[in-house]
Amino acid sequence: MTTNINPAICPFCQGTNQCMAQSDKSCWCFAAQIPKELIALVPADKQRQACICQTCVNLFNQDATAFKSKFLSN
Repeated sequence: MTTNINPAICPFCQGTNQCMAQSDKSCWCFAAQIPKELIALVPADKQRQACICQTCVNLFNQDATAFKSKFLSN
């Protein structure tokens, strides 16, 4: 079964990621430092398919353990 992935939706919070990578305008992430540990947490089926939003990057940077509990616990 194939899953359609919306590249404009954050793989964690499911909110808009405000990605401008495919635009002629600069994206917020060009100036941001996205932790490699956070990138590694993106589900395998969404890796390189959808960008993490700025809110989730900030939440992870503030408290990685709380972020993981909120978005990775089943």
